[in-house]
Amino acid sequence: MSDFAQTGLICTLQRLNDTSAERIEAEVVEHAAAHPITLILPCHGNDLRQPALKGIIDEIAGARFLREVIISMNGWREETGAAAREVFARLPQSHRILWSDGPRAVAMECAAAPLPGAMTAPMGKGYNVWAACGVVIAEARSQVIATQDCDVVSFRRENLARLCFAAVHPELRYDFAKMYYSRVTDRLYGRVSRLFLTPLLQAIVRIAGHQPLLDFLQSFRYPLAGECVITRALAAELPVSAGWGLEIGLLCEAFRRTEPRRIAQVDGGRHYDHRHQPLGDECGGLFRMSREIAVTLLAQLGDEGLPLSPSFLEALRASFERESREALRRSRHLALINGLPIPQEDEEAAAVFSRALSETGREFFETPSGAAARALPAWSELQKTSPDWIARFLEAVPRAIG
Repeated sequence: MSDFAQTGLICTLQRLNDTSAERIEAEVVEHAAAHPITLILPCHGNDLRQPALKGIIDEIAGARFLREVIISMNGWREETGAAAREVFARLPQSHRILWSDGPRAVAMECAAAPLPGAMTAPMGKGYNVWAACGVVIAEARSQVIATQDCDVVSFRRENLARLCFAAVHPELRYDFAKMYYSRVTDRLYGRVSRLFLTPLLQAIVRIAGHQPLLDFLQSFRYPLAGECVITRALAAELPVSAGWGLEIGLLCEAFRRTEPRRIAQVDGGRHYDHRHQPLGDECGGLFRMSREIAVTLLAQLGDEGLPLSPSFLEALRASFERESREALRRSRHLALINGLPIPQEDEEAAAVFSRALSETGREFFETPSGAAARALPAWSELQKTSPDWIARFLEAVPRAIG
């Protein structure tokens, strides 16, 4: 039987049949005339050499429902600018390459006036998304913003159309919708979601009880997905976490600024495959990713009034160990019943996540302002408090276009 269950605080828009992709796209094209859509592609210079990006461009080229594509990039090198222009020249839609680093970058142009209320954010996906959103908000020509990760090997235009459908169809018109998908190909993937975030949320519930924000986050089947669609009005209200806390931070901020009934998740299908991160260490990989997610989550829970203390973090670490073992057991059983290889590397990943959580507690209390400092301010707040900074940013944008 098709899965039509609605069990969380948000609406889940499952894929119940093989309905015509052409019909969905045609309806999105029709409704996007009144609610224009800008697609943001946050990427790094290294993505230009990956086959995944070529496939994404080929698919997006046929998306007639997009008014514009903004490629917001970091990782500039002398040869990267020309390469980027050549790669994205295949897009028939109006498109711009916005550099966040490099000699003509927005960030560098504005460096003399740091972001009010926040440190100068490190270049990366969070800054790329935030800067591109600022351009869309300031120009006010698109009503809807969509984001798409650039390392997705299995990307199909149909999935993007389904996501946008949730925002532009007159009977849906969600303020925020996030894609979810099955991280399975020939084996189970999605280790950070399966073995870190899911058991972490459950561990917090066991210690602190059900909290509205926790129940909201647990309603998402894949909360770390990078693909989402958001109205321009809501995007203007959201602070954006830099680093790997971007996705969980956006969900928490959206929770505060719109009703759960105005939020949905959209089924992106099966066999979703993107670049797999190494376990890594303090400088990168899954270790750094999980630590930054945890710091962002704890800061958000603190903002919700949850009392955080060293004793709370110690109890959380012990509870996480129990939930992590349960997540490993369930993953093993899921693989067995589906005839998939037992994910032997999961044990090692779980150990890395446990160590990352322990270090998160120390980092959180040693630098309590660290998480807040990584949050880029909402554009609506900047427009009120720092119009001079906004003006400087917008003056820099044309010079930063590749």
